[in-house]
Amino acid sequence: MRIYLIRHGETDYNIKKCYYGRTEAMLTEEGIRQAKAFGEYFRDMAWDHVVVSPLKRAWDTALLAAGSRREVFVPEERLVEQDFGIFEGKTYEEICRRYPEEMAAWNADFAHYRIPGGESFSQVRERVEDWVGTLGRKEGNMLVVAHKGTLGHMLAALLGLPLEGYWNFVFDQGCFSLVDLEDGYAILRKLNQSISRES
Repeated sequence: MRIYLIRHGETDYNIKKCYYGRTEAMLTEEGIRQAKAFGEYFRDMAWDHVVVSPLKRAWDTALLAAGSRREVFVPEERLVEQDFGIFEGKTYEEICRRYPEEMAAWNADFAHYRIPGGESFSQVRERVEDWVGTLGRKEGNMLVVAHKGTLGHMLAALLGLPLEGYWNFVFDQGCFSLVDLEDGYAILRKLNQSISRES
C-alpha cells in the first residue's frame, strides 16, 4: 500500500502560534489555497482510501485535496490532534503566564504529563499506533489528512521508532510525505515535500 500524508491547511490559530488540538478552526485563504493546490497536484490519483481526522480543518482540506470520491472518505477519531486541555487556544507566553505550575510540570515530563482537561503526549501515540495496526489489511493508494502531532506519531509508529522518534519529522502545511508498506515494512519515500518544488 502507498500512503500519502498531508497536514491540514493553515488556520488563524497557526498564524497566532496557539496550541490547539480539539478546538475547531477554519482554514484561512492561504489554507484553502494549499488544499486546492493538492487537489490539482493529485487530480489524476485514484484514491482507494481517504482517512481524515474529523475536525473541520482536516475535513475541509481533504475535500479540496482528494476530489469528488466522497464514498472512500473515512473519518478517524484516533487521528485527531492532541487535546491540550486548559492550554487550548493559547500561546506559549499566555500559558506560562496563566498556568506556570502546569507548564513547569509539562516541561519536566513532556511525554507523560497529562495536561489538565486534556491528554498526554504518550496517550496520543497510543491511539495513533492503535490505528496504524489496522493498516496491514488494506491495499491501494491511501490519503491521510490529519495534524502535525498525529502525523508525527503515525510516521514514528510506522517506522518502529520509540516515542521520541516523533521529533525526527516535520510536517509543514502545503507539503506531503509518502510511505510505502511492503511485506510488513514501512519505506519512507518522501518527507515534507512541497508540491511547488516537486519533480
